[in-house]
Amino acid sequence: MARFVWSLNPLAIFHMRVPEGKSPLSSSELACLGIPKHKIPRVEAELARLNSQAELDRALLPDLARQIARQLL
Repeated sequence: MARFVWSLNPLAIFHMRVPEGKSPLSSSELACLGIPKHKIPRVEAELARLNSQAELDRALLPDLARQIARQLL
């Protein structure tokens, strides 16, 4: 079955996702937190995804962003 789905549209599962929305922290705020420039887009995407699932406390966002950045390669 998977072979059939992927043969029609390789991104079929990807398009079923819910749009993530906007990151609660901007690129400049993440840069001020010391997050490397090459990691900022991914950290923004993860924060947007988490924020769309549950409203995050604004005070916890800097620590959460740093944790996400540490986990990325």
